[in-house]
Amino acid sequence: MKPDNDSNREISSPSVSTTLADIFGFFALLMRYPKKSFFDDEFLDTLENLLAKLDLEPLRQKICAWRSSVDDPLPDAQIEYTRLFINAAPHLIAPPYGSVYLESEVSLQGKSTETTRDFYRRYGFDIVNTAEPADHISLELEFLSCLYRQHEITAAETFVRTLFLPWFEQFYHQLMAELRHPLYEVSIQLISLFVQEDQ
Repeated sequence: MKPDNDSNREISSPSVSTTLADIFGFFALLMRYPKKSFFDDEFLDTLENLLAKLDLEPLRQKICAWRSSVDDPLPDAQIEYTRLFINAAPHLIAPPYGSVYLESEVSLQGKSTETTRDFYRRYGFDIVNTAEPADHISLELEFLSCLYRQHEITAAETFVRTLFLPWFEQFYHQLMAELRHPLYEVSIQLISLFVQEDQ
């Protein structure tokens, strides 16, 4: 996301780059399976604060209403994450993997996954402590966070344009058609806002 009408500084400003690193790191957590280790009131307060700062009041109200309607947001979010991204009958609603949308034959760990992994390696991004393929949306968002933290703005823009947006747009539309939960509706719209503005 670029600052308003200041094309000379754009996102080369260290403070803006650091802010984007924090935001994309937060997005990566939003698209991970919700766990007690990070998914708590402080996490959801951060989401509400971000929406308020971006002047997205209707989306903030959706999150507030959802939080008020459940005793414990964690299991509620886990159930919906599982339905959307892990298993649902009769088929998976929105596989969160780039290769599913980019390969001619729907499969995981395709050639595009290796291309993504190669891009990661060029910038020293290692995938650790996860069994997820390199093109899982949360890993791609985490990688963008790392690029912004290193002030690798051009690399981040190239990654979004060549490896993220080509599949994210299809994933976005597929997901929006099936969403029943405000957390993921708001999350995917926020991510879309930032990656589209990045171009």
